[in-house]
Amino acid sequence: MFNTNTNTNTNTNVNVNKLSVKRDRINEPLVDKLCISNKVFTYIKDLMVFASMVGYNKGKRKPLSSDTISISLETYATDQKDAFIYLLALITNKNGVCLKDENIADSIKVFEEYCNYGLEEIQLWLDENPGDHLGIDTIADKIYTQMLINECSVKAEIKPNELEVDF
Repeated sequence: MFNTNTNTNTNTNVNVNKLSVKRDRINEPLVDKLCISNKVFTYIKDLMVFASMVGYNKGKRKPLSSDTISISLETYATDQKDAFIYLLALITNKNGVCLKDENIADSIKVFEEYCNYGLEEIQLWLDENPGDHLGIDTIADKIYTQMLINECSVKAEIKPNELEVDF
């Protein structure tokens, strides 16, 4: 998606795929539960994308601690999951400058912070439902509930008698 060799506009060389996306080590029990033990998410990056969307939906970010685990950005790029990183950066920064090679590290930080909050939120969901040992029902219920909220808000915004149709 982006120039992975060098940035020709400045004197700095940036190989964006060599950058890493981090998560707090404190979340590893959750990552293990949802990605390794129970396979709710096929890959850790899938959980991180979901968690970042949870964080974004809640409108909250949480800075990472100094004890982190990294996944290379290139891993996200193999199936275009890096697009979520860029999307969150664009939405948050409200300008395309964040997508310049020299700013990608800051864009990753935005994603990491939404993800960090999202992982914390997901852990709270699971803690509130100790009978759901796998976590699947809790996560599915949260997704379904949010879907209903989204559907109702869309219906409230659309007033058929105010629509103008021009043929």
